[in-house]
Amino acid sequence: MNHAAGETQRRRWRFGLKAQLLLLLLVLNLVAAVAYSMVLYTVDRSEIMSGIDGRLRTAVLAANEIVPDAYHARIQGADSIPQEEFDALQARLSRFAARADLAYVYTYMQFGEEIRTVSTSATPRELSTGAQTRFYALYDTAPPKLRRSFRDGRIRFDEYSDAFGDFRSIYLPVRGADGRTYVVGADVELGMVQARLVQALRMSVGVGIAMFALSMALGWLLVDRIVSPLMRLTDFTRNMGQRNFQPDEREMAAMEAIGARRRDEVGSLAEAMTAMIARLQRYLVEMEAATAARERVEGELSAARDIQVGMLPRTFPPFPQRRDIDVYALLESAKQVGGDLYDYVLVDRDRLFFVVGDVSGKGVPAALFMAMTTTLFKATALSGQAPDEVMARVNAELARDNAAEMFVTAFCGVLDLRTGAVAYSDGGHEAPFVRRADGRVERLPKLKGMALGVIDEATFETGNFRLEAGDALVLFTDGVSEATNAEDALFTTARIEAALASARREPGARDLAEGLAEDVRVFVGATPQSDDIAILVVRYEGGEPAGSA
Repeated sequence: MNHAAGETQRRRWRFGLKAQLLLLLLVLNLVAAVAYSMVLYTVDRSEIMSGIDGRLRTAVLAANEIVPDAYHARIQGADSIPQEEFDALQARLSRFAARADLAYVYTYMQFGEEIRTVSTSATPRELSTGAQTRFYALYDTAPPKLRRSFRDGRIRFDEYSDAFGDFRSIYLPVRGADGRTYVVGADVELGMVQARLVQALRMSVGVGIAMFALSMALGWLLVDRIVSPLMRLTDFTRNMGQRNFQPDEREMAAMEAIGARRRDEVGSLAEAMTAMIARLQRYLVEMEAATAARERVEGELSAARDIQVGMLPRTFPPFPQRRDIDVYALLESAKQVGGDLYDYVLVDRDRLFFVVGDVSGKGVPAALFMAMTTTLFKATALSGQAPDEVMARVNAELARDNAAEMFVTAFCGVLDLRTGAVAYSDGGHEAPFVRRADGRVERLPKLKGMALGVIDEATFETGNFRLEAGDALVLFTDGVSEATNAEDALFTTARIEAALASARREPGARDLAEGLAEDVRVFVGATPQSDDIAILVVRYEGGEPAGSA
């Protein structure tokens, strides 16, 4: 009950599809409305500023016609123009500015670094109070753009503030008949410009809000039409899960009705769910049968593994009554059963036969081939034949009637426990290492010999070397040398040699085997084991045996 209540509470607070779609719709519509408003405002602002700048450009051209060119040519100083003439010109410019809805129109001339007002309009308030600008008045707060227009003769627009107010202006440089440059200018109040821009912004925002509201209303209706049947289908599916996938006739009829009524993807989904439930019922029946069969197979594989492991010697030390030999081996299958093998057996009181092999493939076929190979090696070795003869005999038996075309690589040898002499033969296997008593690591030379089970008349060679007291022979399969980590790097025989060289002084056979296996595990990390691993260590202690086998 508590678990069901918890599930219900979690579903209650789940952020549903309808809410997600509405949130997405809200964000998209909001972004679209803001973007549309910004674009509309940008267009309106551009048109407003273009219109104002066009008015300013027309105004300076007209003002230049009002003020005659000869007027500027006469100006040399403060007394160049009679006051009556300046006042009459100021009156004409003032009337023009009032009709054109301009704040000021004027002309400036530059004398050295000083800029002087040589003609200008005046506002009605300035005229009534006598505060109008006088002829040749110094413009000591001239904007930088005005000075640049005097220098380079280029038309410029400017926005600035001074003692007269806040303005948007145009500067039109004109070269007079006497070669000097004067600037004709016109101003409009920034307050008027800002008022028109604010009005355009309000209109753009209003259009955006209206578009947003309309889009949300239409989107809400569309989302509800799509999501409502999906929510019903979700409830049907959840209820079926609570009933262990047993269908309800009323819910099945409702799903069929949705599929018949809707001719879109929602209807297709309802039809697909109806068909899926029918298939699910069949699948559940088949799954029960498959589960029972898999459990039987797993049980059989487990028994097969026990049998396979039982075929290999697992008791260590294997010869507790002897002091001249120490043997340890381990086997780790990549699957429940595998194809790697090892074995050892005392041929007589003074000779130890040993073998390590790797069957091609993995799983049950490799395990069966491994069992047959192990049996053949042990039976043949006990006859007392040389290693190359053992190899040839086992190869002939494996190659006969090998319908599966499987093969096994193997390395076998016989250790004389009296002298430490070893005779060995190689059937296409990895050459083993010798870990000497003083810590040196050597690798045996590779002999000619092919894998067993391929050609029944294959021949093999016998090699010889000697183990001194404290020396250990380390045999392994390619599951060690080709172990792969997460970066697809191989463990390699070089790492095997380094691991053996770094082992503690005078290690036992078990220490060498388990130490090498642990180095492989550390190298591989969390990467799944891809191949079977077998390690066999034979350490020769030297001297005479303490007892009989």
